[in-house]
Amino acid sequence: MAMKPWYKIITPREDLRDGKPLDASEFAVHLDHVRDGRAPAVYQNPAEFFERTFLTKNLRELSAQVVRRLSGVKLETSAIFSLAAQFGGGKAHSLTLLFHLAQNGESAKSWKGVSGILQDAGVASVPKAATAIFVGTEFDSITGRGGHDGTPLRKTPWGEIAFQLGGDEGFKLVEEHEKQLTAPGGDVIERMLPKGKPTLILFDELMNYVSRSRKSGLAGQLYTFLHNLSEVARGRDNVVLAVSIPASELEMTAEDQSDFERFKKLLDRLG
Repeated sequence: MAMKPWYKIITPREDLRDGKPLDASEFAVHLDHVRDGRAPAVYQNPAEFFERTFLTKNLRELSAQVVRRLSGVKLETSAIFSLAAQFGGGKAHSLTLLFHLAQNGESAKSWKGVSGILQDAGVASVPKAATAIFVGTEFDSITGRGGHDGTPLRKTPWGEIAFQLGGDEGFKLVEEHEKQLTAPGGDVIERMLPKGKPTLILFDELMNYVSRSRKSGLAGQLYTFLHNLSEVARGRDNVVLAVSIPASELEMTAEDQSDFERFKKLLDRLG
């Protein structure tokens, strides 16, 4: 009996079939682009993203713990996750995976590897959660975001996150803090988070923003905001905060290194 050609059993990816290699830039994930629909299809389409993602032991464990916490289970998980790895170590890829899970909830069950995540988490399905993303390399506190497109002008991380979670009403809760460039306290953050709904907040490229915002004082206020947000998240059953900070010190100044140690100690203590 003649054997079938391998390419009739396993269909190669489109780029291989067409002889068009992927642009190397497509392997770089930009969370903001995923959130607003500008990312390449392989990152934008969650089913395709999971099809091409190998769930390592650490990635599967992270995903399971986040799903458990969003489901309201506190045992063997945490509200705070600090992702510290070398540049190119897969931090943004991990955050993208968490974003797709939280955004799609029950429909994620059919994606490759999700059944294993649910098995590890000990839950029946992925809870759909409110999500917010802050990417340090993208957000500019001088020009801000919005203000000309019918949305309020946001110049702080807390203003941007409040708007993503609650729209105009959410932003109004921190509008005065936005004007004064002052981080909100726990009472305000508690109202800022959706009531009775799982919530996932993702920070990526944190140190880039800290380095650029040191002179304005916003770097220090971001530290205070993360501290307050972490304390509120720990007191809630279904809120998760995942923060990506680089572990590489090669391109850090002395001030960068000092701030890096402060943020890492904060996240490691609470996570």
